[in-house]
Amino acid sequence: MKKIDKIVRSILLMLLGAMIYGFIEAAAEAYGSRTSGNIGGEAFVIPLMATLVWLGYHIRANLHK
Repeated sequence: MKKIDKIVRSILLMLLGAMIYGFIEAAAEAYGSRTSGNIGGEAFVIPLMATLVWLGYHIRANLHK
């Protein structure tokens, strides 16, 4: 059963990475289409995504001690 858990965890991590990469790519495209000096909400959402992933891992680690 542990082997299946590792496989599922690996797949989920790959999907998470792909989603984060896609969002960063979309944010960069949106930022590039704006006039210079005009920054959008993407600058706040990208660090928030990383913080939420970090927080999720810590919550999970505390719950599964």
